[in-house]
Amino acid sequence: MIEVVPSRKFKEDVKFYIRKRKYISINRDIISAKKEIANGNFVGDKLDNLKLPCGDVYKVRLPNSSTHDGKSNGFRLLYYAVLEEKVYLLSIYSKKDDNRVLNDKQIAVLAPRKSIL
Repeated sequence: MIEVVPSRKFKEDVKFYIRKRKYISINRDIISAKKEIANGNFVGDKLDNLKLPCGDVYKVRLPNSSTHDGKSNGFRLLYYAVLEEKVYLLSIYSKKDDNRVLNDKQIAVLAPRKSIL
């Protein structure tokens, strides 16, 4: 079993969507992806353009059951898999919130540095 660790940014993102957008089902929407990741199934698409020192960042599409839009207009969960021992949940955003989408540089900054691994 792989340890799945939510980052501070990830927790803030979840709180934002619950408070501001009233997406009260977001935690339930995340559960299946977290289970897959914890079992070593790195779901989603690997972001190859990020050159990080010791792991890979993945983006997985999740449905937003609060809006019934499905995966195409749902959430995007970003996570950082490190040496198949730990996975850090970096961020989550709604596809409809263009201003909350992170660019490559912002994603790279969120990834934990080797010194804390």
